[in-house]
Amino acid sequence: MKNHIRDYATEAFRFYARNGKSAEKYKQKIYDEALQELSKEKGSGISKPTEAAIMRAETAVNEKVAEIKDMEAVELTMAELNASKYRDYVQAIEFVYFKDADKKLQKGDIYNRVHQAEINIPASERTIYNWLSKARKIFAINRGLRI
Repeated sequence: MKNHIRDYATEAFRFYARNGKSAEKYKQKIYDEALQELSKEKGSGISKPTEAAIMRAETAVNEKVAEIKDMEAVELTMAELNASKYRDYVQAIEFVYFKDADKKLQKGDIYNRVHQAEINIPASERTIYNWLSKARKIFAINRGLRI
């Protein structure tokens, strides 16, 4: 059975890891890139380029609001898990979702990573899958998704 929340949450965790594990840094990166892009453009005809640059940078950040909210929900989820008795969940997330986040998932990658986590944490395969499921549910709640 296909679970769209699972797929969405998995990609949100991977996106978070791929982009520096900080929503604030990601916002700043988008903002800075927009400012640099505008400064490279020549002959824009704008009388006050600093105001235009700031407006364009803010627009660029606003266009990425869904990605930023995903990262904020992951941050909140990780903070909740770290602050609670569920710290092993964080280790499982790091082993399974954060490893090689910049590479596309291949068939069997999740299973292999769960197996690695099983050895390193230690916990059973079933336990790790349950932890990941609970972490995805917490993410979905923090993100405001209907589960």
